[in-house]
Amino acid sequence: STMSFREPRALPASSSAQRKWSHADRCIQGTNDDASVSKMSCVSLKYFEDAFLPLFVRRRTRRPPMINRGYFARVQAIRQAVAAFQRGVGHGQAQILSLGAGFDTTFFRLSAAGARPRRYVEVDHKEVTCSKCRLVQKNAALADLIDAGEAAEGSSTIDVDGGTILSDTYTLAPADLRNLESVKGAMAQGGVDAAAPTLVLMECVMAYLDAEATRAILRHLTESLETCCVLIYDMIGPDDPFGKQLILNVESRGCPLPGIRSFPTAASHAALLRESGFTVGGIHNMLEIYERYVDPAERKRTERIEFLDELEEWHLIMAHYCLSYGFKGSLELFQSPEMPCL
Repeated sequence: STMSFREPRALPASSSAQRKWSHADRCIQGTNDDASVSKMSCVSLKYFEDAFLPLFVRRRTRRPPMINRGYFARVQAIRQAVAAFQRGVGHGQAQILSLGAGFDTTFFRLSAAGARPRRYVEVDHKEVTCSKCRLVQKNAALADLIDAGEAAEGSSTIDVDGGTILSDTYTLAPADLRNLESVKGAMAQGGVDAAAPTLVLMECVMAYLDAEATRAILRHLTESLETCCVLIYDMIGPDDPFGKQLILNVESRGCPLPGIRSFPTAASHAALLRESGFTVGGIHNMLEIYERYVDPAERKRTERIEFLDELEEWHLIMAHYCLSYGFKGSLELFQSPEMPCL
């Protein structure tokens, strides 16, 4: 998943600070490619199915077993949460807002499986949304799924230069997540309905934002949506030796991670959700999610795909990612056994 860093407008074009920002932008947009290639590695090995991902990812690289299993845990947990939310609110009633969506294929998978949500809005940096527009335009299978829900035939529009896709059900809109007005603009463009039960997905977004930007987004969600659940997947634990190395690996490529220092623990994620107006539904590191929440049959099946001998390192890396969710509004929507530890 990706984020952008807005270039400071006051600086002259030649300034080193501006060059640093635009390098950070490119690097963070590159995390979308990394994540897509890693998910593709899982698809190739049959950790999970995704018929649409190959349309977005040209590069094929086999990742190490630990990376594959980690991505499986992340994808499976989020898929289960999306399915549980859709069941909770009723067929075709869910509104889903994906911030920093990258090349995520959830909308296409749900639509093809007959589980099309009421509305699906994806927001990301313009470079990413332009690339996604081009790929959708080139692939009839994707464009047809967007058109399938239109009241009038051909009423969806793709603007490749603007990085937008507008339709009755699906919207792709560019925004700078560091700038709340930009996010509000994208939500308005997507026709986000304040009264509809909304699931907000934020995968690997918070780490790349400073605390003020994250707080502004979460506060806006609770102020503008009547019933919503936010699901946050991100890094934690920057202060132990393993966490320090993890951050160094990312930041050495030119991707600053201010968010992980602002919200370094599960407890700080809980406090952030509470102060933003959410009730905390659950916060668990990914090892707990994998062992207690991921469908046991799926876990058993995928553990046979590749042997993992470094269990100590597996436990360490999974303990440095966490899934947190908070909700606002009608509690019964979220009382589903598939949502972790409610």
